[in-house]
Amino acid sequence: MKNILVPIDFSEASGNAAQYAVALAKAFGAEVMLINATTPSIMVDDSILASVMITQAEIVENNKRLMKQEVKTLSKGYPLKITGLVQEGFPADVIDAMAKAKHTDLIVMGMKGRGKSNSVFGSTTTTIISKSTFPVFVIPEKATYKAISNITFASDFDAEIQMDRYTSLLKLAKKFNSHVNILNVQKKDSSLKPDKAIGKMSANVAFSGLNHQFHTINERNVEEGIHKFIEKEPTDVLAMVAQRHNLFERMFGKVHTKEMSYQTTIPLLVLQNK
Repeated sequence: MKNILVPIDFSEASGNAAQYAVALAKAFGAEVMLINATTPSIMVDDSILASVMITQAEIVENNKRLMKQEVKTLSKGYPLKITGLVQEGFPADVIDAMAKAKHTDLIVMGMKGRGKSNSVFGSTTTTIISKSTFPVFVIPEKATYKAISNITFASDFDAEIQMDRYTSLLKLAKKFNSHVNILNVQKKDSSLKPDKAIGKMSANVAFSGLNHQFHTINERNVEEGIHKFIEKEPTDVLAMVAQRHNLFERMFGKVHTKEMSYQTTIPLLVLQNK
């Protein structure tokens, strides 16, 4: 892992994610780039164009000052190459373009605490997860960095997942010599269908060089199943694959009335299969 991209908006959540990212980068000897995307003003009336432009320019300049300070603060605690950039544009577009330009290995983003957002993730984070081809590491506002000893990988054993999509997860597990629990939540007690059995075998091959163990639990609600498992098994990181019609979309692609309580403290690594 050589390059880590951290979108920030100077909130507590993004600041915490930046702290987590640089600590992770230190473990890998990676470079960190902070990116702030300032949404452009929407012009409505030419008569207010000048004042809008002045205000927008002030916002950009202020964000540049904040970015400079953020880089300075982080650099004091971590002797890494840390750079920062402020760009005008829509956040999801700016972040995705920068990730491609920098050949990013991992995008690290913050998640607001309970009651501070109407969704499990902020809108920018969910957009990046749905649009980007890069793995996204979502860091809850209350999460603190520590060695990743135990990983829970929630999987529905999709046989179409390409082996290289596990790369970020495998690198984390190898770096920290993590124990990986591969969890499959079934709605009813039944044998795996042929395609799911193939998916499980593929996962077993992918994780063959690691300390890993398979778990299957029966629970009608997937969220509840993962929650119950994590309550019993130590978990420093929860990992999932984001792709259409799979476990991740069933859990996060719609509005839920009940938040998973472990999301307030456990980072979530979202792998892409695009």
